[in-house]
Amino acid sequence: MFDTIVQFCLQNGVYGLVFLAFTEAFVSPILPDVVMLPLCLANPGLAIYYGAVTTAASVAGGLIGYGVGSKLGPICVKRYIPEKHWQRIHNLAEKHGGWTIFWGAIAPIPFKFVSISAGVLRLNFKLFIFISIIGRSKRFLLEAVLLYYLGPSLIEMWERLDEYGLWAAGAAIILALVVMKIRRSSLRDSENPDKCLP
Repeated sequence: MFDTIVQFCLQNGVYGLVFLAFTEAFVSPILPDVVMLPLCLANPGLAIYYGAVTTAASVAGGLIGYGVGSKLGPICVKRYIPEKHWQRIHNLAEKHGGWTIFWGAIAPIPFKFVSISAGVLRLNFKLFIFISIIGRSKRFLLEAVLLYYLGPSLIEMWERLDEYGLWAAGAAIILALVVMKIRRSSLRDSENPDKCLP
């Protein structure tokens, strides 16, 4: 089903991109990147335009999410937002207040959970809009700017890589992630020596 939606959005170009970015901000599980990136790579000269459109549609969809959260309140938390995401957003709200929206907008938390949680927590609405624009711009426009300047060279590099090259690149990324996880685990253990005791 998801593949069908993505294909539909790709076939409809910028209109499909707007639809996906808008709905992802309050209900859809499909990230706009899956449509924005192919469109940017297909036409790098329009990459910044696609990034701006994605940002605007995502912020507009976030307003719907905020409204749903403010109207339904705790019901949304119990029925719609996974516990791990709610706890993370709630902890961010206690530490950063309104800037929770910014961190949530760029973090690997679906933006729909961020926008709905902002409504549940009754964060300042004007601040929500302002920080959503900043966070979503950083999220999508940064990708778009990189693709605008590096798009043609990325395509050329991709075409030059054979199957073995792609496997090697994938293995290198996985290895780097494993090393980072081991280092973080070691740092946590060193900061909490009591956990190492039997």
